[in-house]
Amino acid sequence: MKAIIDISYNLQSLMDVLGLIQGISFGILLLLLNYRHFRNTYLLGIFLLLFSLKLLVFIPAGLNIDQEHPELFLLPFDFSWLLFPIFFVYTQKISIFSDQKIKYWVLYPGIISFVLQAVIYFLPYDTKLEIAQSFWHEFLFTILGICYSWVIGIWNLRLINQHRKEVENTFSDLENKVLGWARIFLIYLLITSVLVHVLFYVSPENYYFKIMFSIFDLIAIYWLSVNGIIQQNVLSLINDKKNSPATILLENKNGVMEKEDDDNLKSVMTKIDTYMKDTEVFLMSELTIIDLADQLKMHPKKISASINTIFKQNFNTYVNYLRIKKAEYLLSKRSTDYLSIEGVGKEVGFHSKSAFYAAFKRVTGTTPKNYKESISG
Repeated sequence: MKAIIDISYNLQSLMDVLGLIQGISFGILLLLLNYRHFRNTYLLGIFLLLFSLKLLVFIPAGLNIDQEHPELFLLPFDFSWLLFPIFFVYTQKISIFSDQKIKYWVLYPGIISFVLQAVIYFLPYDTKLEIAQSFWHEFLFTILGICYSWVIGIWNLRLINQHRKEVENTFSDLENKVLGWARIFLIYLLITSVLVHVLFYVSPENYYFKIMFSIFDLIAIYWLSVNGIIQQNVLSLINDKKNSPATILLENKNGVMEKEDDDNLKSVMTKIDTYMKDTEVFLMSELTIIDLADQLKMHPKKISASINTIFKQNFNTYVNYLRIKKAEYLLSKRSTDYLSIEGVGKEVGFHSKSAFYAAFKRVTGTTPKNYKESISG
């Protein structure tokens, strides 16, 4: 007589199965999107595939089918050693530092871990059971894996922070460039990688914790996929200006910038400020420091150093300050009453209403609407 398998169709298992299907689907989609040269979605696609396959470690037990199907026991999908390194390499590839040597070596421990798991998986069931119950299995594949993940994860956060500073000193428009979504996802991974295991040891049978994390993972997979599809390689936005003199200067490894004294930087800053106000080049919505360097026949790093040192600002905040001053002027003129608040923002170079409002509030301490009403009254 055929054994009847008692499958427990619980909410946690349903969420895990949905996460598996969703992760594999989005992972394949991101792999297919990689044909575009300005995206590196294949690494994120691999990350999503591994992130979702890791759920297969828990799904059989959740559905009570692991004992009837010993081939599902100890599947080699514990990617504790591999997920963070793949996301780290992905971050490097889409960041402004993608022209530097990519640190693929961080993947090696994860690859070794997978090979070892695969070897263990094909051992006899009794041997696998003995290995799984040993302290060394948990210590090697989980505890050390989490420690390694945290080292790589914190390193990745530092990379994203350095990337943001460089982007703010390069672009006037930061939309889809600062990798804020990657930073949030990374923090989520760091917290859950520890919290899940702590809660498991404290309360291994707590059903609600498991449901909560299953739902969080489901949301995270969708959110990560959408942002990954939108995200371009940030450096490609500069490489579009590949033939500009400033880009050639920036890429010249022998052209080391000499340290400038404050008097020289003040002189350079005066030249920059005068040019910006006379030409109103800051109204260009896609203005970069490369564009300004081309027009002024200066090294981009000299412009950046002058703005940083003399005005204590980065390129982005400096340009936005000039844009807001122009917006104040337009809002005060009756001849521009036909323009909406969003229209004024676009006139002075902002892509979105939210970016305009945030910059206006930062400079003036009030919103464009309140400012308009205060001068009208």
